[in-house]
Amino acid sequence: MDNYPPEFILHHVPLMAVIGLGTARDLVEQPTFTADSATSSPVSSKPQSRRSSLSANSTPRQQLSKSLLTHLTAKSQVGVWELGKSASATFHVVAVDKNHQFPPRKPMMRPPAQTHHPNMPIAHSPLSPLTQGSPVYPDGLIPPIWVRKHREILPSVVVGFYELWHRSSSDPIQEKEEIIPAPEPQGTAESIEREKDYNLAMEMNERRKSLHERGIKFSAVILLKTQNMKDQTMEERLGYIRRFSGLDTRNSFFLLTPSQHGDLQDFVINLQKSLYEHGLNYYREHGKRVKRKRTRLPSPSSTNSMRSSTIPQPLGVQGWMIRYDYKLATFAEFRQEMEAAINYYELAYNLLVDLFAPQSSITAGAIGLPIRSKRWGEARILADTINLKICKLNLYIDSPSGALAQLNKHVSTFRNISDTLGIGEDTFEYWAWLSKQYRIFGDVLEIATRSGFVIPDPATISHNTVSSDFRFSISHNPNTGSGINPTMILQHPGFYYHMAAKYNSFRRKKFLDLEMFMKKEGLELQNIPPQNILEAERNVDHSTLTIELFTKSYEQFKAQKTGRMTLYLASEIANTYLEAGKYETALKFFERIAKTYRKENWHTILESILRCSLKCAKELGGWENVLEYLVELLSDQFSMSNLNRAEIHNELMDVLFKANFPELRKVAIDMDEINSFITCRVQFKGDTTFIGAETPFQITVATQAESPPIPLRFSFLRLSFNDSYFNHYLRDKSNDEEDNAKLEWVDCKNCSQEEVDGEGLVWVKDVNLKISKGITKVFEGLIEPKESGDIQLQTISFGLLSEKWKVELHCNLKNAKDERSKRKWVIGEVDSEGEVIKPTYTILNGIGERTTIKVIQKLAKLDIQAKHSAPALLDEHYPIEITIVNLEQEEVKAFLNAEVVTDAPPNSIDSEDFITLNPTTNSSNNLKDIDIGILPAGESVVKMVYVLGKKSNFSRTLHLTVYYASTSSVPSAPPPTQGWIEKREDLRIHFVSPFTFSFNISPQSEEFCKGSSINPLERVERYLLVAKITTTSPWEISVYDIDLVMLNQANAQTRIEIDASSIEIDNDFREQVWKQGNLYHVNYLLKLTLKDIKQLDIDVGLLVIQWKRKQQSPVYKDFELSNTESTMRVPQLKRKKTDISATINIPPNPKVGQLFTLRYKIINWTKSEKNIHVTVEVNDSFVFSGYKQTHFIVPGMGEYCFKVNCFPLSSGKVKLPKVKMVKKGEFEGDDDLNIIAHGYKEGIEEDYFVIFIKPKIDV
Repeated sequence: MDNYPPEFILHHVPLMAVIGLGTARDLVEQPTFTADSATSSPVSSKPQSRRSSLSANSTPRQQLSKSLLTHLTAKSQVGVWELGKSASATFHVVAVDKNHQFPPRKPMMRPPAQTHHPNMPIAHSPLSPLTQGSPVYPDGLIPPIWVRKHREILPSVVVGFYELWHRSSSDPIQEKEEIIPAPEPQGTAESIEREKDYNLAMEMNERRKSLHERGIKFSAVILLKTQNMKDQTMEERLGYIRRFSGLDTRNSFFLLTPSQHGDLQDFVINLQKSLYEHGLNYYREHGKRVKRKRTRLPSPSSTNSMRSSTIPQPLGVQGWMIRYDYKLATFAEFRQEMEAAINYYELAYNLLVDLFAPQSSITAGAIGLPIRSKRWGEARILADTINLKICKLNLYIDSPSGALAQLNKHVSTFRNISDTLGIGEDTFEYWAWLSKQYRIFGDVLEIATRSGFVIPDPATISHNTVSSDFRFSISHNPNTGSGINPTMILQHPGFYYHMAAKYNSFRRKKFLDLEMFMKKEGLELQNIPPQNILEAERNVDHSTLTIELFTKSYEQFKAQKTGRMTLYLASEIANTYLEAGKYETALKFFERIAKTYRKENWHTILESILRCSLKCAKELGGWENVLEYLVELLSDQFSMSNLNRAEIHNELMDVLFKANFPELRKVAIDMDEINSFITCRVQFKGDTTFIGAETPFQITVATQAESPPIPLRFSFLRLSFNDSYFNHYLRDKSNDEEDNAKLEWVDCKNCSQEEVDGEGLVWVKDVNLKISKGITKVFEGLIEPKESGDIQLQTISFGLLSEKWKVELHCNLKNAKDERSKRKWVIGEVDSEGEVIKPTYTILNGIGERTTIKVIQKLAKLDIQAKHSAPALLDEHYPIEITIVNLEQEEVKAFLNAEVVTDAPPNSIDSEDFITLNPTTNSSNNLKDIDIGILPAGESVVKMVYVLGKKSNFSRTLHLTVYYASTSSVPSAPPPTQGWIEKREDLRIHFVSPFTFSFNISPQSEEFCKGSSINPLERVERYLLVAKITTTSPWEISVYDIDLVMLNQANAQTRIEIDASSIEIDNDFREQVWKQGNLYHVNYLLKLTLKDIKQLDIDVGLLVIQWKRKQQSPVYKDFELSNTESTMRVPQLKRKKTDISATINIPPNPKVGQLFTLRYKIINWTKSEKNIHVTVEVNDSFVFSGYKQTHFIVPGMGEYCFKVNCFPLSSGKVKLPKVKMVKKGEFEGDDDLNIIAHGYKEGIEEDYFVIFIKPKIDV
């Protein structure tokens, strides 16, 4: 659309001019031309002012003016597509200076005497064909400046913004023109105010009168300030201004109060709604005036116009009719009367088309416009833009079929005109014009869809609906009852961009043909366009333009999610690049789209793409790509003759063997990514195999029925496994003998391992690698696995070698397709003369290919037996007899591994486990590589191992593993490397603890109250340790010794020693036999000496028991085990934190009627004296002498002895009189003393010290 005057294609809305707000240049952001527009707005054609009146330091009046102008011009778009049906109250707003003078009315003059039309109006505009100096003088039609005059210069409504004067008012907003300010009137405030109001009213009245003469509506907006709202005479002043200015209150006089400043948008909307009808009336009056002029025109058929082809003639009646119809259409569009505008545009179009005919059918005797003349070019531009207007307005009124019908009519009409004038389909001019028509239609349609227009779905169109739009169809006799006329179905914009691109490519072709023809025949030819047109066409980049159109079409079709069409358009883009010589870009497009056509098996299209790609690759020197395209074109998936396929084959051989390159080139072609002329399948005979076993496999290579057209001999065949040790490299063995067999079997089993350049150490054999069309060749080989796992044949590579090339055709087997065909195996044998016997097929179990085989260990024929006496006891060396039996048919060399693992739950106590061959030593929890030696067939060997479990009595699992190999093939590497056969056996062992322990530690009293003083630097305490040992072993245990081993104290000033023990009292501990459930007590009197009485936790020691089973396990045989030592840690001695202690000494063997004394010893361990209060509670068993309540003082670091004399009254177990001692503190408070006694637990409230009173025996 950029090639057409923007005035002819932009959308028309009523024009409003605003005065008193500055100009558009005063806005920080100027209105810009939208993306839909054909050109920028001519409103702000003046250069930007060097300074802005609305600066950062602008006054509130300037800020208000700026905001009002912003809201007024917010919807003042200048584009091809406006708001359409919703544009009922929208103006195109331009801001003009306060002193702007609108053009005067047309002058009234007498018509010239020589005029041919006496009925024509006498007033002539400067733009009239009757006015000399006019751009259309003397026979032009409509100049673009006329449309611009009504779009940008002559408004239908003018709105002036004024301020009501107040003494505190600042100067009004400054316009760009320098205005000499008038002297300020002198006098009182009332007189000045009256004079100001009078001047304002006169200014508004003068503006109203001048605009009224042109039929332009004038309205005024009074901007009120806060000071005006406080003025009590404001209403009176406003009424005075309105009356003297001649403006009515309803639609001409508006007020903008300060309270409305926050919602200026609503004010602007209401203002435009109020004035919109006046704007429409302005254009309605223009339309009436033009219609009156048109009615005064004579009929063109009644005139006789003899137009000279060389001398310009005044515009005829038919031309005036075109002018008036175009003006009527334009004013109707300004009024948003789309149907009326369409009708007038159609009238103008029909009259205009007649001007191109050699002989007018409307004006008698008139001849058509001279081809390629100035007026002919102007008329053609006018016809194209009127067609665009009709199409666009039909879309406005939701008549897509009408828009498309007009396009078809325009194309059909000018096709006929072009053919008549000799510039038809054989010329580039016609195709250039046709491409432009479809492009601008696509542009308009794209803009419309972005603005909300919905293209109707063809499925929703009634098949039997007769539409008046069919009058525009190319077919003048549509069969309305048979379906939809496809020419009347509107497509999305991509369809029209595609047509424009195709026609532009035709344009290029026609122009190139003309250029070639001119070089041959010279320039002295008829029907050759003028030189200026040829030069302009030579400057056109046809390919770029075509690619742009194809790209726009591609984007539209892609948005419609039509994948097939997008691929087609991509191929068209690629072909255009190819024609333009941009081979690299074209090749990228071809490679991208070839993937889809190859995947979906569109071989016909793919063949064309490959041939184009081949051409691009040759031009770019990409010979690697050339080889790939030639290899793919050999496939018989492409429908070509044998001769053409042979040509492809010969070209491939020429590139390989005749091309001259400075160095060796390597190329790898993935045959799975292209259409391959060979197929490869792999079969392992079985699903699994053993280590060291010979494992056969077969590679089946099949060629297509028509390819290769000439026998092809490969240089090598590489078989690549996931383990490079098994890689095979089969070299071609030249053999000139002809073999016409359709099935060939090739023996590849006896390969030798060699070092090959570039391949490494591989298995090599020379075989026949010649293939021809329609044959199947089976290569059978062997592998011998050395370790377990999966072996996969991953890639089969066919190699072609020449002096300059190393080409590899890869068949990838990693992702082999899952086929449902039965598995086949070719049986082939070689006779005594080395000839292959005719191979035959046999069926294997299963379906599909087998590219992978699972290698497993050979089943071990070895037996592991274990003998032991369960359960095992903790801390003992538990003997296990292991017997290994060789069940193989040959002698073997074996090694033993053993590991013991505790079956302990999480977060349990860690155990200490050992396994050893010698019970006198402990190594670790496993034994490795124990050499068993040579084991003959059928023989066995016995090994004794000892398991020692400590700490926890959880079960243990003994993992036994024997690695063995035949003595004839013992691997060089130790087990468990490849070649060793593995046999595993697990043995679960239940462990129990031989003993359970419980301990009791209680403080003891001493002998005292004998006057001896204590050492003030240390404290001595005695405790009784009672250990209870219970036998839990199910086996009888011989216990040899029990010992308490004292631990070293963390604090060197603390000592703990054994004063006495029950074992010492019973003399020495001799060997004892304990059975399950036996209970044994051992007592220790401990002496604790410490200098730091704050130390509360004291480590005691370890209780150690020497023992062993009474009855030896039968697996011991003649071996005698040493004693076992079990150790249990004695709990810590827990001292109570105390500053003072009290102990009681109870005499032994008291008797009824015999007085005895209870002695209480109180020791003060502090430096301060302590006050002790004593209370004695009497019971019925005793009588005592002394005070029931008393008190005494214990000096610091001293002691006190308190005595109670008791007389027993009854015998038996009785409680002693309860003595309660309380430490009285002045600051600390009272504290009861805990009294302890030798041999007694600490005192308990309910069970005070109980003694046995012997009865009195009379002699």
